[in-house]
Amino acid sequence: SLPTWATLNASTGAITGTPNSTTAASFTIRATDANSCQGTRAYTITPACPAITISPATAATGTVGTAYSQTLTAAGGTAPYGSWTVTAGTLPAGLTLNASTGVISGTPTASNGAGVNVTVRVNDTYGCQGSQVIAIKICPVITVSPTSLANGTIGTAYSQTVSATGGATPYTFSIASGALPGWATLNASTGAITGTPNSATTANFTMRATDANGCQGTQAYSITPACPAITITPTTLATGTVGTAYSQTLTATGGTGPYTWAVASGTWPAGLTLSTGGVLSGTPTTSNGAGVSVTVRATDSFGCIRDQAVSIKICPIITVNPASLANGTLGLAYTQTATA
Repeated sequence: SLPTWATLNASTGAITGTPNSTTAASFTIRATDANSCQGTRAYTITPACPAITISPATAATGTVGTAYSQTLTAAGGTAPYGSWTVTAGTLPAGLTLNASTGVISGTPTASNGAGVNVTVRVNDTYGCQGSQVIAIKICPVITVSPTSLANGTIGTAYSQTVSATGGATPYTFSIASGALPGWATLNASTGAITGTPNSATTANFTMRATDANGCQGTQAYSITPACPAITITPTTLATGTVGTAYSQTLTATGGTGPYTWAVASGTWPAGLTLSTGGVLSGTPTTSNGAGVSVTVRATDSFGCIRDQAVSIKICPIITVNPASLANGTLGLAYTQTATA
């Protein structure tokens, strides 16, 4: 007889249907012509299973203590698929394979270095099977330290080292997202971040540490270099006199030279000007009583600023009279008055 899934068209001789079993069927076909003459031929049909593939061949990497889920899928046979089983090897501790859905899930309890291989088998709706070796790696929890980095000071050499623990040495360090400050470089082998800050711009980035087995840990960082403390001297300038040439040099320390000087607020006594090099000079034309306060600004080569109030007094020309005093006489009372 024909296979149970097959039919024969008596007029055309077509045998059609959808095989649903690998069971062999043996039968003899008879052909009868218009004059009732006959001929026969014996046949055997043994349907073969299709090639069934399972994917992915490399499962997602898991982490100890973190819930895990990987869905295996099959193709090439006839859905639905079921009877998922592990036929060789052992899944990482804490994980199981769902026989109905093909989902590997659970919470891994131990890392497994470079990973393990397990062979998984699945059946399609007709009982045809496919097998695949699946690689699965469970990583340890890798901690990247420290949790934050020093901000550093503009113009001062910066050095901070990121380290990692929990995985297999050696580690390789890289930037997972964001970017280092433009002035900084990362040593991929040691985790050292070095350079000289030249801006107060904030840099946000995430550091990745990859261990010898390819397992990874990350840590987010933010670096905002601060300006150094800049000191301006002197704060009390030399006293000047109307009509007499004046010169006073202001100096700054703590930042990175050269400095550029300017007046932040206030007004110099008439006749005096401040150069961008920090020299206050000129010839005063007017006195200013007890003096005035002017706020000067020093800007270093990286744009760091220091404002400082300085005081300056310009004295008038004070004339003492008389031009000479009487000498007086021995034995006689003396009195002379000086005026100004």
